[in-house]
Amino acid sequence: MNERILITGGSGLLGSYLIRWFLQKGYSNITATYHHSLEVIPADVRDGVTWLPLNLPDRQACIEITEGQDWVIHAAGYVSYRPADKYKLLDINQTGTELLVNACIDQNVSHFVYVGSIGALGRETNNLTLNEKSEWVENEWSTSYGLSKYLGELEVWRAAAEGLNVSVVLPSIILGSGDWNRSSLQMIKRIVSSPGYFPTGQTGFVDVRDVTTFIGMILEQSRIGERWLLNGSSTPYSEMYKSIARHLGLEKTFKPAPKWLANLMLRSSNLFKGNGIGLEVLKHTYGTFSFDATKSLEVENFSYRPLDESLRDIAAAYRQDQPGLPLPF
Repeated sequence: MNERILITGGSGLLGSYLIRWFLQKGYSNITATYHHSLEVIPADVRDGVTWLPLNLPDRQACIEITEGQDWVIHAAGYVSYRPADKYKLLDINQTGTELLVNACIDQNVSHFVYVGSIGALGRETNNLTLNEKSEWVENEWSTSYGLSKYLGELEVWRAAAEGLNVSVVLPSIILGSGDWNRSSLQMIKRIVSSPGYFPTGQTGFVDVRDVTTFIGMILEQSRIGERWLLNGSSTPYSEMYKSIARHLGLEKTFKPAPKWLANLMLRSSNLFKGNGIGLEVLKHTYGTFSFDATKSLEVENFSYRPLDESLRDIAAAYRQDQPGLPLPF
């Protein structure tokens, strides 16, 4: 347990669970990065960890934070579906990753794990099952965020060709508990406050604890040079909405929202708010995609929690109304 571990994005959903997992396993040499302010760090992981600021892309900061590290998990990134943010996405997710892997090469880091996204997988048409071999395609199903994660991953494989030991994980939508106003957790609040409509598409979902455990396992088992899709369940949004509402005890009837209605609502909202968010998301929430995570089950002693178990735990955490309350491993 003497490995020195760096976790970028430690203040985020996945990053905070990674810290909890390593601390519970007995690792003590953990460094994590935060963005902007120490106030965003969950209270239960503030102690026992060295916290450093990181605002990508910053070459000098990448050099400094990787110095002396054995394992580096790159979980930091920027998520946006606003057209105006395309170049910011590329700066942070592509150039930032490039600078980080270059620093890891220079610092002789022994194992680098890149947290990618299913957004980096190519969707040639609707109604597809995707896996690690699904190559990037730029079309109506692609997004600027997905492009930035794909290009960031290319930097990781370029670093691998230059001698860095790397692993890549591609999680689907990560479910967990934490700041209900950030990342994928906003979906819970949306279900609580929504008028009872759901999009008619399907996508993949995975428990944050399963992503965390998998990353820890491939580091401990030295599974190097592989790409892993992580997905616990490919589930229609209709089922997700109804299951979450049931676990929250909501007496609400859900019905499908026609795509034209969702489009109209998004355009009206975007016009009112003065931004361009939503139209890329709309394409995905009305697309039907499945994700084959069979390869990940090859890792010894790894398995996924049932989706209903994850939703039950998340609903219990939400009902307690304690921001940042973690789910138990």
